[in-house]
Amino acid sequence: MSQIDHEATRQAMTEQAAAFITNPAGWPAAMAARALRLRSGHPPYSPTNHALIVAQLWKRFTDEGLSNKAAFGAAIRAAAEEIAPRYIWAQRGYTPTGGALAVWSRPVPMWVDPVTGKKVTKETPGAEERRVFRIERTYRAQDVANAQGETGAAAFTAPELPEGEAREVFERLAVWISAQGWTVDRSGREMAEGGYTIHATRQIVVHGGLADWPAVETLAHEVAHALLHGAEDERPYAGEHRGDMEAEAEAVAFGLLTAFGQGELARGSARYAAEWTRNPERVAVAYERSCHVLDAVAAVAFGAQDVTLTRSAKAERAQAKADNKALAAALREAGLEPKGEAWARAKAGEPVETIAADLATQAA
Repeated sequence: MSQIDHEATRQAMTEQAAAFITNPAGWPAAMAARALRLRSGHPPYSPTNHALIVAQLWKRFTDEGLSNKAAFGAAIRAAAEEIAPRYIWAQRGYTPTGGALAVWSRPVPMWVDPVTGKKVTKETPGAEERRVFRIERTYRAQDVANAQGETGAAAFTAPELPEGEAREVFERLAVWISAQGWTVDRSGREMAEGGYTIHATRQIVVHGGLADWPAVETLAHEVAHALLHGAEDERPYAGEHRGDMEAEAEAVAFGLLTAFGQGELARGSARYAAEWTRNPERVAVAYERSCHVLDAVAAVAFGAQDVTLTRSAKAERAQAKADNKALAAALREAGLEPKGEAWARAKAGEPVETIAADLATQAA
């Protein structure tokens, strides 16, 4: 039996979302109560260099004996850690111990004689500018050490969560989702997001500067993404669909926070969902689509054992309602009313364009 009063929780979230949209002043932000700022770390590499780093780490881990799939997942996770050039590590008091990774430098201007192709000075008559790239070396935190023999990874490790109920809930959720093949990490360096989920590598990362219930909120949100928005979800994670997906994930966080009496943080969750959807009705639908995940997450959070995820009848009805609404909109856009023969054929799966063309021919 669910430990969540879904009717009351959905109504509270919807009403708070509507209140925020009406008057956004004074509302707390979601997933923003960071206990401390982490080390900023080296700026992220370009997408091209990031791909090069992943490829090299992938091969490294494969050579170490991991399966191709496991090595790829390990490479994705390792590439998200602190990686910096030798001179940056030297400024921090560390020296590389091996494991250099090759990346391209920034474009370097060079002047050449167009006739001979040789390098010349900028002042040489007729000289033409070229831009070239050099190969540079960079290193993971694991592959550098200081005078005491400590690797750089120690400096980029997230601080432990403070003891208490929130930490217990966080650990229960992390153990539960990990048992389903996911990894849960807390970042040891500053990042813009409160957390993120990567389905391809079944990876969840939570900002290491979040403590207590904000950390729980973020993990619940990312767990919801993991369980709701994988390959089985046909919606693209873009456009208005992303707003619905974010609201669905945050509905799980809202319900969990409410169940544990964290009302002020829950208000931030309602704000987050409202910012993404700008519509209380969409927030209500998002809640219905995710309430079965909330049931499972809440059960785990309260200490239940052997919790499994089952799709709820309410979620199915919410999906059917959303599908019908989209189908009706498509028919109206084609100049047809969503009723009678047009509706029956559309519900049977016939393309709207075919129905419209056929009915137009009949009318003629």
